[in-house]
Amino acid sequence: MGTIKGISLLDLVRRHWLVLVVGYVFAFLDPFGINSKTSQAISDAFDRMYSPFYTRDLDGSASADLVDVILIDDFSIRTLSDKENGYLQANDWPLAYNDYGVIVDALRRHGYGTIILDITFYRERRLGGQLDKSFQNLVHRLGYLRDRAGINVILGAGDNPKELEQSITPLTSSVSAVGLTGWSGYGEYYPVFLELDDHKTLAEEGYDAYCRKVECDELAKAKNAWFVPEASGMHISWGQPAQRVAASLRCGAGREPGADLGEILGIVVVNALRNLFGSETIGPGGRQSCPPLPTAMLSDVFCAEDKCDDFFSTGGSQGDRIAMIGVSLPSARDLFDPPIPGRLPGVYLHAEALRNLLHYGPDYLKPIGLQPNLGFIGKPSWTLPLDLILTWPLLLLVVLIVVRKFINWRWGWEYTSGWTELAMELVEIIVVLVLLCLIYIAVLQCDRTPGFLTDLMAFMPWLWVAIRNERKEMENEYKTFALAACTPEQLGIGRDTGY
Repeated sequence: MGTIKGISLLDLVRRHWLVLVVGYVFAFLDPFGINSKTSQAISDAFDRMYSPFYTRDLDGSASADLVDVILIDDFSIRTLSDKENGYLQANDWPLAYNDYGVIVDALRRHGYGTIILDITFYRERRLGGQLDKSFQNLVHRLGYLRDRAGINVILGAGDNPKELEQSITPLTSSVSAVGLTGWSGYGEYYPVFLELDDHKTLAEEGYDAYCRKVECDELAKAKNAWFVPEASGMHISWGQPAQRVAASLRCGAGREPGADLGEILGIVVVNALRNLFGSETIGPGGRQSCPPLPTAMLSDVFCAEDKCDDFFSTGGSQGDRIAMIGVSLPSARDLFDPPIPGRLPGVYLHAEALRNLLHYGPDYLKPIGLQPNLGFIGKPSWTLPLDLILTWPLLLLVVLIVVRKFINWRWGWEYTSGWTELAMELVEIIVVLVLLCLIYIAVLQCDRTPGFLTDLMAFMPWLWVAIRNERKEMENEYKTFALAACTPEQLGIGRDTGY
């Protein structure tokens, strides 16, 4: 069977202009949130596949055990406030001011040089109409730890430091820094360079505190990276379930450190199945999977010296270690869904972002893209997604050209006559997936993540529609070609052509 002559790129665009327009509509108008949800699912799938490689890199890095998460839960509060223990004054959330001083002192004795509280104090608390007298005690204690003991204590500032009342200023002035814990307009990226009223994000404040003790690279170098959208932030890499966790968590341990390539590829296969059939958050034996960072509960911090969990003796070097304290209480409602371990308290977002910064430095993973800001023409300050606008028609044309060549080859090869249409469609789909996977691998080699390419993956249904339309158009072209040549062959798709 003969081949079909090629057509111009302009004719291809005219033939599939409706698919092109529909793709733009779903990308920019996002009806029913279809495109955004699909893109997020693809991004989560990418993170799961990349997670074991990130974890392997951490195994040989000192940054793996620098950041520990300490969770304040209801059991710890009740236990530590019991009269037999007497560590905490408050027997319920929120804690008394003196309690935070006790917690910071206890963590200092365990060797932590930087202590970050993912807790925001908006105003000085009143008890029965009177100011809480323990407030000044905490102010003096934190000032002493900063100035005399060299301990960095960082507090949360919420999403707007202006919401902090003047009454809380003595407390925020007694610590090393106050970091932003909330923001909007950055999507799923962690806004490393976000700065409001001279306050940076909690993770960057922690990075700066660490770098005051240990020499490290300037994060500002990341701004010089090529082909990165403005204000894109950091794409957080998530590790596999941590091995070093306190026994009180009662969770299933993750993989052994130092896994070989075969074990890593096995984890990739398991994660691929999770991508197909949904996230699985329960480990072997019905146990909850461990969180991705080393974690202990607040009750583990206050322990007799001969009964302390090994968790506190197997971390990083003394003085460089960082403790990030968060809240794990149903009433706090501070939960989010990372792609690997399932729902976690919000403190893990800042803790994993900090570990990414400590591990990668300015080479942290950034989304690839080109989105110039149009603020120079006035407000509102819109961002123009040139990457998506230009790449979608380019991808469509490349796929159609490859498919035309593939169909021509297939019709011209007699042994394809027994292949079913479904088999050929699967091959065409695999060609598109392999092409995009190769692009993913290429951008990772340049410290990039797919970025807007996840939106292109969300266009896959429209690519398949275009492929089917092109196949039908080529069948019609062949019919016309066969009639003009007066061939006795069966007109159609070129299989079983003899009458």
